[in-house]
Amino acid sequence: MLSWAMISGVLADGVTDLQRVGIVAQAFVSILTGLIAALGVPLALRQVVNLQREMRRYEMETRRRLDAETNLNISARHSLTRPAHHGRAHGTHTPQSGAVVAERLASTQPSPAAEPGKRVLRLDLTLENVGEGSVDVLACLVAARELERHGEGVISGGRDAQWDDLTPHFWDADPARSLSPGLSTTKHIVYAQDALARVKAKSHKVLARVDQVRERVESEGEGDDIYLLYRIVVVARRSARASEAVAQWSALQRALLNVNAPAFRAAAGERDPLGYATTPDGWRLFLHHYDALADPKLPKLRAAADREELALTDAAERRQAAERHAAELRAYCAASLAPAWRAFRADYDRILSDRGGFASLLADRRFRHRQREIERRFPWSAQEIWTEYIYVTLQEGE
Repeated sequence: MLSWAMISGVLADGVTDLQRVGIVAQAFVSILTGLIAALGVPLALRQVVNLQREMRRYEMETRRRLDAETNLNISARHSLTRPAHHGRAHGTHTPQSGAVVAERLASTQPSPAAEPGKRVLRLDLTLENVGEGSVDVLACLVAARELERHGEGVISGGRDAQWDDLTPHFWDADPARSLSPGLSTTKHIVYAQDALARVKAKSHKVLARVDQVRERVESEGEGDDIYLLYRIVVVARRSARASEAVAQWSALQRALLNVNAPAFRAAAGERDPLGYATTPDGWRLFLHHYDALADPKLPKLRAAADREELALTDAAERRQAAERHAAELRAYCAASLAPAWRAFRADYDRILSDRGGFASLLADRRFRHRQREIERRFPWSAQEIWTEYIYVTLQEGE
């Protein structure tokens, strides 16, 4: 029983991961080979069986612990303001009973003012950590599409209505005809670029997506209910508190926000750039390229442009400044970020054309070498991806 005592002692000392367990197992293979020669086959085989049973138990316990650390419940509620009119400072919420308001509003954060003739649609996402350890939210990607009345033909004949069958409203849609330009352009929902969304065990955080919805005229079916389907993709990992890990997270946030910046979308000619990162392969590829897209200068240029425009009191001067800034930011994105984006799109197209998906890119030696560094920064085994689809009905008279 000497070998079993040695095995128990090593396991009790705290083997922290499966790789070290494998190293320990290899060492004991040599020991058991010696036991076979010294004690005979039956006793040695018994020790092998006991070792396998203990290793299996340890692996199951490790997986259970990791699963428990990264369990998120995702829920959503929406609110809709009344139409804003000329001369009104801001939109007001539709009168409802106190019980309804308490049920539907997930946070007390105010909604911004709507433009005349429009409403503010706010979706509050509650991320509840029901696991046993803190998690860091790497991305919260949200977009919505509309199921129009004529879309009933999509599901005729027993066919399922899928995401791509629904009516999109991208940022470059005609404002006079689109329900909400930008509603279908995927946004990364965060408090701020430098605010780490960390959800502690048995707690929750609320993140919000805010859009403007145009009031429909009678010829477009005014008074009909509006049916929306939201796609919510949340990527999280077990909490990492090292300064290097926080710096890497910050760079990833810059990349996500840069890619969805209006100037970048216009320069790259993309209607939904973050939509490419909403699948497991797409997200993994985005991590591979994020460093080249995490330019720290673009948000500073945008902030400086905003300050200059706010300082102008004349409406015509402000409009001219806004047009000039938009052109300058587009030119900067085309020169600084577009090459990295083209490299990402080329790899993404390869993923789509090869049945191996992301794994097919690993055949390239340079790609594989870079991926080893990305795996060190953001271990794939430490991440979880949740995809939720939530229906929202904007009812007549709401």
